[in-house]
Amino acid sequence: MTKTHRLSKHPLYGVRNGMKQRCGNPNNRKFKNYGARGIKVCEDWANNFENFYKWSMANGYKQGLTIDRIDVNGDYCPENCRWVSQKVQQNNRRNNHLITCDGVTRTLAEWSALSGIHELTINRRLETGVPPEIAIRVKRIKDTRITINGETDSMNGWNARMGYSNHLVSSRVERGWDPVKAVLTPPRKGNYTHAS
Repeated sequence: MTKTHRLSKHPLYGVRNGMKQRCGNPNNRKFKNYGARGIKVCEDWANNFENFYKWSMANGYKQGLTIDRIDVNGDYCPENCRWVSQKVQQNNRRNNHLITCDGVTRTLAEWSALSGIHELTINRRLETGVPPEIAIRVKRIKDTRITINGETDSMNGWNARMGYSNHLVSSRVERGWDPVKAVLTPPRKGNYTHAS
């Protein structure tokens, strides 16, 4: 007589079946993103539900969490999986927009949450060439502080110092100019003010 684990009604049973289907059933609608890419469920979990159950219980499983592969190109196995919230899992997707700022790489959504600047604003700034350090950290571009030869001032301050029209430096930075170059490059005719 075969010994049964009596856990077939547990939510983890469905989680494991879902993994096996995504990785092993070409008729599964998600197969193209898993099995077709060579992602597998390790033998220890695929062949023995109790092993998967024990690992899950010992590694933070709670109702409402989802199983997440740390390396999105790796297999479902103890070394590559964790239990996380849906939000954390969304930040670990292959198609996420990753941005590196001062040597730290995060998703666009993570930078937005940390900075309080809307994702669309950050994205638009980056697409126009605004450096990540400004696109992510400065609520309003015109509030950017620029240091040249040890002197720091606002964009409007530099406009006044250089005798430029009010929005010249900020409009250049919004179009992707390096902030120092935006200050030091003389404007075309008509963009000067009459500085006294």
